[in-house]
Amino acid sequence: MHSGKHMLVLALLVAGTSPASADIYDVLRGTQSSSNLTYNDVQKASPAATAAQAQAQAQAQGSDSGAQPAFKPTTLRDEAFKELLNKTFPLLPKQIEDMHKHFDDEQLAIRTPAYAPPQPVSSTLTVDLSPGATPPVIRLATGFVTSIVFVDSTGKSWPVADYSLGNPSTFNIKWDNKTNTLFIQSLKDHASGNMAVRLGDLETPIMISIVTGQKEVDYRVDFQVPKTGPNAEAAVLDVSMPNSASATLMTALDGVPPSGSIELNVAKEYGRAWAYNGKLLFRTKLTILSPAWSAMISSPDGTRVYELVQTPLILASQNGKTIKIELSGL
Repeated sequence: MHSGKHMLVLALLVAGTSPASADIYDVLRGTQSSSNLTYNDVQKASPAATAAQAQAQAQAQGSDSGAQPAFKPTTLRDEAFKELLNKTFPLLPKQIEDMHKHFDDEQLAIRTPAYAPPQPVSSTLTVDLSPGATPPVIRLATGFVTSIVFVDSTGKSWPVADYSLGNPSTFNIKWDNKTNTLFIQSLKDHASGNMAVRLGDLETPIMISIVTGQKEVDYRVDFQVPKTGPNAEAAVLDVSMPNSASATLMTALDGVPPSGSIELNVAKEYGRAWAYNGKLLFRTKLTILSPAWSAMISSPDGTRVYELVQTPLILASQNGKTIKIELSGL
């Protein structure tokens, strides 16, 4: 490591200054003042000499004090990259997670209805075509689709020929133009209206009232017309029986026991039975052979309700075989 005197001489030489050999010798020997040489000669040198002297002095001071030069932990490129990250991603990961949670809570509050969702209901309704009859009602709800199925008294499908909607801006209907099923949904809350449906080979149109905003929503409604339709095999429902009896069978077809009835014990795979007004109501998908039934009503899926005399034993057909069904609890 060079001493301070050597560095000063080196600075003079680099700057292009040519001091006398004696002066250089005296400086190195220590007989001439190094400070005089520095301020008298180096100040007269070129700017390069001044820079060289400053560098030499800095190195000399570092050598004398034993201190290390300052170290920068990052480069200019690292600083630029760090600044770019801060501009591109100003939020921390934890802050981003909190933002997502707040957004999800806000969306949940916005989309949560003020009241509990309506309860789904599936039912079967008898269509009354007589003059002055009250039209049946279907209950809709926004966001729910209701299917309307039309069948005849035998449970066979009755194809739709045409329909007309009273308020098309509020309700929407889908139909494939050939089957007996309509899909209807409400586009707005707290709306009401009606629709007219014309079935094939049926001259009287079926009028239906539509309401929304109820505690229950009809998922599926089977409208049963008390007549034989174009797809019927035989007329098996006595349409001349009182309306009260027809309503009782319809209620039992939905799986709801008639008011005041007593449910009897029967194997679950065969169906359900009730004693009602001195009669026996048997809900099943089997074909009853004995005893003879006085009335029967059927749904599109093949479920039937028979009205029979009260008996502890029923003969039925299951897959072409005759079986015995025992009942108890009479």
